[in-house]
Amino acid sequence: MVNKKLDLRVERDSLGDVQIPVGAYWGAQTARTKEHCAVSGLSTHRKLIEALVLVKKAAAITNGELNAIETAASRAITQTCDEIASGQWKEQFVADAFHWGAGEGLNANVNEVLANRGAEIVGGSVGTYDFLDPNTHVNFGHCNNDVYPTAMRIALLLSLKQLEPTLVDLERLLRRKSLEFDRVVKVGRTHLQDCSPVTLGQEFNAYGSSVERSVRRIKESSQNLLELNLGSAETGTGYGADPNLSKKMIERLSQMTNLRLRQAEDLFRVSQSMSDFLDFSSSLRGLAVDLIKICNDLKLLSSGPGGGFGEISLPPIQPQPTALRPGHWPEKTLPHLPECLIMACYQVLGNDYTIALAAQSGQLESNSMTPLIIHNLLQSVDLLRNAIHPFNQKCLAGVSANTGRCNELLDKSGIRHKEM
Repeated sequence: MVNKKLDLRVERDSLGDVQIPVGAYWGAQTARTKEHCAVSGLSTHRKLIEALVLVKKAAAITNGELNAIETAASRAITQTCDEIASGQWKEQFVADAFHWGAGEGLNANVNEVLANRGAEIVGGSVGTYDFLDPNTHVNFGHCNNDVYPTAMRIALLLSLKQLEPTLVDLERLLRRKSLEFDRVVKVGRTHLQDCSPVTLGQEFNAYGSSVERSVRRIKESSQNLLELNLGSAETGTGYGADPNLSKKMIERLSQMTNLRLRQAEDLFRVSQSMSDFLDFSSSLRGLAVDLIKICNDLKLLSSGPGGGFGEISLPPIQPQPTALRPGHWPEKTLPHLPECLIMACYQVLGNDYTIALAAQSGQLESNSMTPLIIHNLLQSVDLLRNAIHPFNQKCLAGVSANTGRCNELLDKSGIRHKEM
């Protein structure tokens, strides 16, 4: 029923009538989620929506092939999934980042959009669900407890693909600088006190090794994310699920994503435990800790210009404020990008702690904190990518050694050194 005066349509569920904007493809469940769970003002991450839509597309195609749903329904759902993947209908996904029911809020939002837009494609009416129903067609053969964790894993794996080139570039630049500074001898310091000499190249090579080790941990922990619980049904038993559907869905998702996805050997574990996500978060935390140390070292080594270490110089990226220009204070270069990267890394550490709390909050066969876990994980990956990239290009690549200053401080230390 449509109220043209107010541009609203009315849908009915088990709790009664729900008013929905006429232009909305979402329905009654999403309207209730929007009303009751608008707690953060944060949108659900786009990567998670895209991953869940991929899962729905794989289900629609496979259900069509197995004659579980009509061919026309399968095609309408698939076309809508393709439209969403191309960037259409972004405004239709209104579930808050911290939605309810272990992801049920977003799952319902996606189901309703696919059903209503799919019906519109074949000339049906939005909100009637005569041709396409969110549950009996779009959600056929699977449930939130297996598709939402699957979407979480795919979203993280695809996001990691975007982060990896930035991490490779970071290590490469650190190794390059270690070679560039290989013969720059300087004071070594423990407890910030003068110690036996080192080369600036040795310090930068250690940074590169730390990053390499952290990246290896990230890759290793991500391998567990390839295990899916599709076919587990609500609790892990697979009760009522068609094993052919889950097998074919995983094969199709592997082709769509170019990931070596596989069904988990223990569906109960993957359904109940959030340890795979916790391990992945821990590996991101390890990288963040290394980066904080590296950035703090760069800030210290470049401190000055007259009263600090001054053993390296960072490239300037912003003009000084008026009050700091020559004539007021000595010319100085502030460590803007190391400071930005440190802040991003601190947030990653905070996200990891939140994920640990959420991971331990599962009860029996499920964990209702999955929206919180995936929101923080995807934010951590985004923060690292967005902060490391400019740090690489506009800071690290332009770091230069102040050889004269290194020699001066080495001589003042009184520490004898051999040719290194």
